[in-house]
Amino acid sequence: MDVLRQALRHVESAAAVLGDPLRAGARTAVFFLKVLPNVPSKAVDWLTPEPVIERVRYPSLSGMVDAELYRPGGTGPYPGVVVCLGVVPFGVDHPQVPRLGAALARAGFAALLYWSPALRDLRLDPHDTDDIALVYQWLIERPDIDAARSGLLGACVGGAFALMAAAQPTVQERVGFVIAWAPYASMRSLARDIASASTADGDTVAPWAVDQLTRKVYVRSLTDVLDEGEAARLRATCAERAEQPGLPDLSATGATIYPLLTALDRATAEAAVERLPAELQQRLDAMSPLPVVDAIRAPLIVLAHDRSDQVIPITESRRLWDAFAGRDGVRYTEFAMFKHLDPTKVRLAPLALAREMLRFYGTLYPVFRQACVPRERSQRSKGKRALAQARTPPSRFRTLL
Repeated sequence: MDVLRQALRHVESAAAVLGDPLRAGARTAVFFLKVLPNVPSKAVDWLTPEPVIERVRYPSLSGMVDAELYRPGGTGPYPGVVVCLGVVPFGVDHPQVPRLGAALARAGFAALLYWSPALRDLRLDPHDTDDIALVYQWLIERPDIDAARSGLLGACVGGAFALMAAAQPTVQERVGFVIAWAPYASMRSLARDIASASTADGDTVAPWAVDQLTRKVYVRSLTDVLDEGEAARLRATCAERAEQPGLPDLSATGATIYPLLTALDRATAEAAVERLPAELQQRLDAMSPLPVVDAIRAPLIVLAHDRSDQVIPITESRRLWDAFAGRDGVRYTEFAMFKHLDPTKVRLAPLALAREMLRFYGTLYPVFRQACVPRERSQRSKGKRALAQARTPPSRFRTLL
């Protein structure tokens, strides 16, 4: 009888293991169909439960914040994800915001959407990194969240901040995955590229038609340290990239920022960055994921970028990919079907579009595969994964074609 029971347990365990890839594939398909606005998905609504939208309050450095948590019905535990929306040119009531939350909930995640006042004001603030880590810690400590299967997702600026939050000591050992879509790597390199309207990939320098949103966020973020009157003056003067006369009556800090805002070539911009006061250079580094790559401990890191992105150039993701050299569990994919995350602005031939959609599905699948592993096996596999990494050479995955 004991032998029979043991055999039955082995059969049940094998069935569970075989079932994980199927569940992951189905959940990936659900998210894939619901998040893309140009793909028919009405059948998904019939086959999956309606998401629950829960009003919650989470802690931040400045106090409690009201937010919406999109989750499946029932009691869980669910894998959780903090979604860092980044800087977007629309409000919280835009249909793309609930579409993303509902798509994640239908696919089995409890998704908290993070959008700070600074980001909504088109400014980058290094304190957002601390706040994202704080809200992630709050989320995974909920009784209906399985911390072992949870992680961070961010797009554009939000992707960079998700990477930085994953490196925070308070959560770095508890982040199961990070998805960074179209992130930047370094504010130093990005400032140089924006100022010069060019990008560099190795020794190749190419012109870049900088998106107006990018320019606006760049100017507002650099001037955020100035007093309100001086900041407004520089923002008005430097809104467009053009040769500017010297401005009188600037503060000492304003006088060091102004050359960077008015630089027109790469060498001048690089020199202007180097002449910034130490505290401003530290501020740029505090808003850059590149310096903290080694502190990100997540076992799965997914980087993705669209080649035609004019908001954040693809060279930024390539810098991150190079920085992760030799790291196991890092995946990087380049796309042709998006224009800064928007698939409705690109027209491809049917066969090319089919290839791109398969690539998009393949990029998402590892995250859902990891999230489908039950709590007990995810905890057991953590020790096995560490042992395997010690015994085997690291591997990375990159999709370009």
